[in-house]
Amino acid sequence: MGDLVQKTEVSDRDYRRLSRFLYDEAELFEDKDYQTWLGWLMPDISYRMPVRGVFEKGEESKQKFTNGYFDEDFDSLVLRTTLWAKASTTVAESPPSITRHFVTNIRAYNGEQADTFEVTSNVLVFRIRSTSTTPHLFSCRRNDRLREADGELKLASRLVTMDEPVVQSPNLSFLV
Repeated sequence: MGDLVQKTEVSDRDYRRLSRFLYDEAELFEDKDYQTWLGWLMPDISYRMPVRGVFEKGEESKQKFTNGYFDEDFDSLVLRTTLWAKASTTVAESPPSITRHFVTNIRAYNGEQADTFEVTSNVLVFRIRSTSTTPHLFSCRRNDRLREADGELKLASRLVTMDEPVVQSPNLSFLV
């Protein structure tokens, strides 16, 4: 809402398609169907989740993205999801976590380039380990760029901004 540049909202038809993409993606994450999800990505994907800075007196950080929870390209996402899919290769997900993704407040605009869309959404992830009685909640805002490729929507970039400055979970072995 605070953007100075006027954005053009997508048509109702495109809004439904984009929303469906995000809802279906959430279901793939919950089912841990990473192979299908990887097919929904552009080869030049950028998937980033920086550490959220908290600054005195409302000043912004002068520092560019250096370290974060995720700073992935297609190859690193393939590697990461392959490790998560096999319980024998990671202690972090053995036994697997149970997650539920709630996607809300979806806003969708036509991108600057043809066949691209800029989509923002709020996401709440509920996560609990089968070996724990304490669930964790993760609240964030996502800024996505989706592209039309061969008649299908594909995720070209994602920037995840967590609402908490320090994630209180023992690990982040899931996608947002």
